[in-house]
Amino acid sequence: MCECLIVFNQVSIYMVSKVVKVLCPFCGSDKVSKNGHNKTGKQVYNCNNSQCNHRNFIEQYTHKAYLPEIRNQVLKMSVNGIGTRATGRILGISKDTVTAILKKHNNGLANKSQLYT
Repeated sequence: MCECLIVFNQVSIYMVSKVVKVLCPFCGSDKVSKNGHNKTGKQVYNCNNSQCNHRNFIEQYTHKAYLPEIRNQVLKMSVNGIGTRATGRILGISKDTVTAILKKHNNGLANKSQLYT
């Protein structure tokens, strides 16, 4: 029996895939795994670093106020005595969002301080 290979058009197809290294925005660790998608269809990642306080994150947030850098900046501005309206104007987010960030941060501090008393 003869093995014959008939080639009509020899076309080489190269698939180029781009490898993107995802880092945790909170701790900077590269120990990250995929963790499904959120309701808007964006990829959710899970930080596997045991030292990191945050577990889930998204690579690109839809709204600016969800970025960890913006949240930290809101807290720093609050400590320096800048009001919520001014903070919102400077960072380009709503004053209500600034208030929500501060409330969430204060609740977290209250819960942690109760653990140590």
